[in-house]
Amino acid sequence: EIDTGHIIYQEKEVINELDDLGSLYERLMHRGAKLVVKTVDAIESGSVQSHPQVWDGTAPHAPKIFKETCKIDWKQNGEQIRNFVRGLNPYPAAWTELNGKSYKIFNVTAGASYDSSESGTIESDSKTYLKVKSGDGWVTILDFQPDGKKRMRVEDYFRGNKI
Repeated sequence: EIDTGHIIYQEKEVINELDDLGSLYERLMHRGAKLVVKTVDAIESGSVQSHPQVWDGTAPHAPKIFKETCKIDWKQNGEQIRNFVRGLNPYPAAWTELNGKSYKIFNVTAGASYDSSESGTIESDSKTYLKVKSGDGWVTILDFQPDGKKRMRVEDYFRGNKI
């Protein structure tokens, strides 16, 4: 089985509120490298003490990610959407269509606001903010990449474009 062997060392890493896949990966990469060296040193010195993983016989399913599975479902609640975006940033990136155009979404905030607007409704002043109605409120898009353009802040995009 994959990843069912004994554990030699392990460490926990806190996932912070502002973390995304990229920031977490960066921390884990450095921490994991140190842990590998510590493990190899312990194996070499003969001081390894391992213990079995607690395993109920069912491995968690980690499906392959396709572009279609990265599309934002605006019917979900705002916090689910925010975490979805965080989990796909910087790559492969969550995405959506706004007024028929495709945008990769990298950073959002979510706020509950129970109004009668339909999920997916777009609200913007075309200068400083861009919000999309989620299942339980509004998600403000802060950082995105229009199809064929570079990644940018929403307010920078509005300096020469409209949605």
